[in-house]
Amino acid sequence: PHTGRLALYLLGLRATCPPPHPHRSLVTWLKYYLEEDWTGSRRHGHPLTSYYQYGLGVLALCVHHKRVREEVIQRLLTAQNHGKLGHGGNAVDTEAVLALAFTCLEQRKLVGTELAAELRAATQRASRSIAEAQGPDGIIGNIYSTPWALQVFLATGTCQTEPEFSQAMAALLENLEAFGTAATMAQVLPVLHGRSYLDIVSMHCQEEPDTLTPLDMEPLPEMPGNKTVQLVVECPLPWCYELRLYDRPVLVPAAASLLDVLQVAAALEPHDFKFHTQDTPQGPFLTQVLGLEARQEKRNYWQLLTSPDTPLQMGIADYKPQDGETLILRLSEW
Repeated sequence: PHTGRLALYLLGLRATCPPPHPHRSLVTWLKYYLEEDWTGSRRHGHPLTSYYQYGLGVLALCVHHKRVREEVIQRLLTAQNHGKLGHGGNAVDTEAVLALAFTCLEQRKLVGTELAAELRAATQRASRSIAEAQGPDGIIGNIYSTPWALQVFLATGTCQTEPEFSQAMAALLENLEAFGTAATMAQVLPVLHGRSYLDIVSMHCQEEPDTLTPLDMEPLPEMPGNKTVQLVVECPLPWCYELRLYDRPVLVPAAASLLDVLQVAAALEPHDFKFHTQDTPQGPFLTQVLGLEARQEKRNYWQLLTSPDTPLQMGIADYKPQDGETLILRLSEW
């Protein structure tokens, strides 16, 4: 099911002040996807996509002032109560999306009094969990989950009382170059204006001037020369008996991203390096390396690190390694 992609599209559509009711069929499709998505729980114990995408679907329906069945809301509450929302930055993303969805349902009075109280308590729990995930650098989870966390602070009105807000905002401003795709820009732009996705609910579209004009963007200058990146693949127990499966220097152009490094490595003789990616709204996501596939039902994923043990804060298409840097692809558990 295209739950998350359609939810993001509907949120964006609402923000552009569309003419009345051109999206009614899309909302119907989103309701259908939410039910299709949940069929995965019978086999895997979670939606076919993820609780992140499922929460996005509920948020998008609420922003469009559509009621959501109580059973659908209870699925998210149960997942939060049982700690099923993910790992690291992914958990922050999901906690934040759920908190925004719960706050929207409560504020728009789309649920009864008793359920509204449950949602309020769940939002408070999520806010505390998000605040606890903040690192000493101000980043909450990872750089991409930080805008989601800030949106929760803004939507719940706690931004003036939480020191985490100012620290996270400072970290965000220092790392704006990380937000290079439409989906990541959409997460960070409301925060830079002191807003959250919930604010598009109350937009007065007739007051929005049509001032959007295209910009003539000059291409970035090419960086001359080459760089060498040491590419390492690690697979610890219980998945592999040998920890280090691949360790080789890769010569690439100076402006190459991590994705470029992987592509060049795959073309080297002998062709013993292979990888696969999955397209997501945030860019390509690494799913398979050397024939080893990361699967949600196995609770593992390909973690990206720079040596010796520092997790990357960007995706494979956005991160540009330095000359002489060692990059590690490690199959990890969440």
